[in-house]
Amino acid sequence: MRPEYQKVRPLAFLHRVPSPLFDRLVAEVATARLPLFPYPVEAQDPFALFPCLAPLGLAGAVLAEALPPPKDLAPSLSLEAEALEAGLLDLVVPRVGGLMGQYTEGVALERFLSTHFPGAKGLWLGPLRPSLAPFLRPLAQVSVVAKSFAEGDSFLARLPERARGHVALRPEEARALSLKVDLLLYAGGRLSLDLLHPFHALVAFSPLDRGVWERVQIVHPPEDLLGFRVRAVLEGLGYPL
Repeated sequence: MRPEYQKVRPLAFLHRVPSPLFDRLVAEVATARLPLFPYPVEAQDPFALFPCLAPLGLAGAVLAEALPPPKDLAPSLSLEAEALEAGLLDLVVPRVGGLMGQYTEGVALERFLSTHFPGAKGLWLGPLRPSLAPFLRPLAQVSVVAKSFAEGDSFLARLPERARGHVALRPEEARALSLKVDLLLYAGGRLSLDLLHPFHALVAFSPLDRGVWERVQIVHPPEDLLGFRVRAVLEGLGYPL
């Protein structure tokens, strides 16, 4: 192990509201006995800390909520491919010559789907999150329930062409699509129970009512995705688990 990795370094966790990601991060760091000291910082302007990361000897900064890269730091901030693709970052690490921004939530989602649901057909339910669309590529096909065709089509356009499914606007269209998919991707909001079937797996980005668990084969709650995100964060910091 290189000497610089043996010195315990602070790791800023920037948040606006408390996040379960912090507790999971602390637990993983402690379990793996990594030389990191995560500490929470309530920050309305997370970008103000970025220029101080290297001078203060910080390992990096984790953002509880991803944000678009700040334009005023563009000369010193490089972006990993995933951050460029999403137009968001949630991890900033000091590097020689500047800063590196990463989008670990997208990386985590892609790895989660590759591990558990490679080649599945999915249906996105709830608010559309275009930044996550490219990371659904392990799925064979993705369809969406949307408020407008333009909104749904714009979301699907961020996927590889072979994975672009259908846009459902009316409840009967959504019900028909639900019979043709293996996986439901729930992003929050009202969840119509008649879209749920015993053969479905469900991945939840938001908390679910307990009654939903009884209607599908298996549920992956937000905590399951958090585990993959923490590992993506630690890998971005140079500590692959």
